[in-house]
This record gives sequence, structure tokens and C-alpha cells, in this order.
Amino acid sequence: MPSLHKRNPGFYPSDLQLCQRVFDRVCLERKLDRMSEESDVLRLAATVFSLFQDGCRNEGELLESFRRTRQ
Repeated sequence: MPSLHKRNPGFYPSDLQLCQRVFDRVCLERKLDRMSEESDVLRLAATVFSLFQDGCRNEGELLESFRRTRQ
């Protein structure tokens, strides 16, 4: 029986690097400490990964999609 849940095969190192660059840039723009464990920073990281998993696969597209979410 096929799974109804979306499969997550994981991330390649280049995927993680892309997400990290976008996360770092947004943190810099918002003057957030990227090493913080505050809920805003953790939500920001989760949103970047979520947008990537939803199909935003290049840096510009991911950054613009993130900015549209107004996290």
C-alpha cells in the first residue's frame, strides 16, 4: 500500500548550503542573531526548509518566497 505522506529523502550538502545562505541573509536583514534559540529565529529556519521542500530550489526564488511569507 503506497504511503499518503510526502516522502522526504533528505537534503544534499548543496541543499543545506543554499538554505543556510538564505537563512543567514534574512537574519542579517532582520538584525537577528542566527545562533539564537529564540522562537523567531527557529521559526525562520523552519520556514526556509519548508519553502525549499515545497519546491523553491534556487537562492533567489527561495529568498523571494520567504520574504512574501512575512515571517
